This record gives sequence, C-alpha cells and structure tokens, in this order.
Amino acid sequence: MRHLITALTLTLIASCGWQLRGVSELPEGFRIIHVGGGPQNIREQLIQRLRFNDVVVPERALDAPAQIEINEYSVERRTLSVNSVGQIAEYEFNALLDVTVTRGEETHHFVTEARRTLSNDVNNVVATQQEERQLRDALDSDLLSRLMRRLERL
Repeated sequence: MRHLITALTLTLIASCGWQLRGVSELPEGFRIIHVGGGPQNIREQLIQRLRFNDVVVPERALDAPAQIEINEYSVERRTLSVNSVGQIAEYEFNALLDVTVTRGEETHHFVTEARRTLSNDVNNVVATQQEERQLRDALDSDLLSRLMRRLERL
C-alpha cells in the first residue's frame, strides 16, 4: 500500500509539470554560450544561472556557438506618491534589460522589464535603504528569470 501511495504521489507531481525553481530547459544549440556586455554584477548573475542549468560559459566569444550580449541594463527610481507634508511616501522602480542573442545566422533581440514599489519610511532611513537593496536584487532576479524563460522558447 505504501508503494502505491508513493507511486501515485510521484505520478501526480510529474504530471503537473513541477520542476525545481530556476531550472530551465534551454534548446540544444544553447549548451555553450558566451555572455558579454552590461554591468559586471548582472553579467555574473546571468552566467551563474546559465551554469546552474548545465550551460558551459567560455571566457572568449570565439569558443561559443551562441552569444548573449547585454546591450542595456537600467533601473529607474521615481516618486510615486508624497505624504501630507510633502515627503516622499512611495517610490516606483522600473528595471530594463536589453539583450541580443546570436546563434549562427540567427539573431534575437529581447527587452525584459520589471517593476516594483517601495514604501519610504522617513523615520527609519536605514531600514528603507536595506529594503531598497533587497528590492533591487529582486528586480535583477526577476529580469534574469524572464530572460531565461525567453531563451527556453528559442
């Protein structure tokens, strides 16, 4: 009976499409990819995600049949609302990642965007700064997750 329940549970999990978080099924032509351009922290995070998905990331573009070039990465912070005394109550962060993917003669251009809001506590500046750092990290993670999902569909 125990084996039947275990087999039934595993069948249900497999049939629902469950997989480990962050695992991407990249097409066969993207098993070796060179990553270039962009700020170092974003490039390193993208390389880390690719390696997590069993992709080889060589140092030189000549050693890879596919290339990812980070054309632009930006995070814009703007005031969303102010309180009754004119102090900023909320910020909105808009992040953009512009990437060109090349494999042989194929070229794909992707622009991914993410948006978050941050409540500004003027009485606790240090906590707000820490929350902003965490929010920026979450934006980066969201942009890279969206990029990985787009790469899966190539």
